[in-house]
Amino acid sequence: MIVDAHVHAGEYYRHYSARFAEQMTATTELAPEELDAPEAKLLAEMDAAGVDRAFLLAFDVARVEGFSVPNDFVAELCARHPDRLTGFASVDAGTPGAAARLREAVTGLGLRGLKTAPCYLRMSPADRRWYDVYETALDLGIPVLMHTGYTPSRQADPRFFSPLLVEQVARDFPGLTVILAHLGTPWTRPCVDLLTRHPNLHADLSVFASYQPLATVAEALAHARDTGVLDRILWATDFPFASMTRATARMRQLTEDPAAWPLGSAPLSAHEHDALMGGTAARLLPLAAPRATQTPSPRR
Repeated sequence: MIVDAHVHAGEYYRHYSARFAEQMTATTELAPEELDAPEAKLLAEMDAAGVDRAFLLAFDVARVEGFSVPNDFVAELCARHPDRLTGFASVDAGTPGAAARLREAVTGLGLRGLKTAPCYLRMSPADRRWYDVYETALDLGIPVLMHTGYTPSRQADPRFFSPLLVEQVARDFPGLTVILAHLGTPWTRPCVDLLTRHPNLHADLSVFASYQPLATVAEALAHARDTGVLDRILWATDFPFASMTRATARMRQLTEDPAAWPLGSAPLSAHEHDALMGGTAARLLPLAAPRATQTPSPRR
């Protein structure tokens, strides 16, 4: 099974603002309108790339960016395609009631994880306003996918780009499953090292594995292998910001091309490739419906 662990829902002008789309595509070959990801386009891309399932993300950044991809929109798409899409809610801890909205998104709408965007909201992931949200995610048994690393959005706060800000969260919530998006690009090596210190942390390869030179991707994966955390890395694209078909082809190349790898490092084995491409995601988030409790866990 191939699982893309980081995919965006949403439609241009309906959900994304023109300003955001222009900023996010400025350094790519994409036109702003190509951020449009309606249902049919998403499923066609998955079929073309051989992707069996996608983690589909809501995106609540309305307080700063002026738009959002709502939880109920993502839930509707997932309900129509339960065999292909697994939905992640999104909430903004800078607005009252975020933890309650997360609980409703999981227990009421059937979403299966949480996507947070701290730097877009001009907050650290370790800001204590997030802690009620993390407690709720822990109680519900869902993973938290956090944006880490650079973003071209000019409204985002670069003080909160670094994945090392998540270290305090990992210490305070050792039972919370956290996925660091984009391998913390450009802090990829510190991001891998962070995983070695905290077994509850994972990372995805979205954008990084699609746009960085293949040798750069191989070097990061070799470091993850050498430090014993390759089994906590998830393949992902960040579609529609990156092509699923191109990204799957690049990952196949990493199993075949020794020249892309650092001296002394072998290409990905079949087992490593399968784990990266979906095995780890399936282990992290089983396809069976989650068990959600109704009683919040004690506050820290």
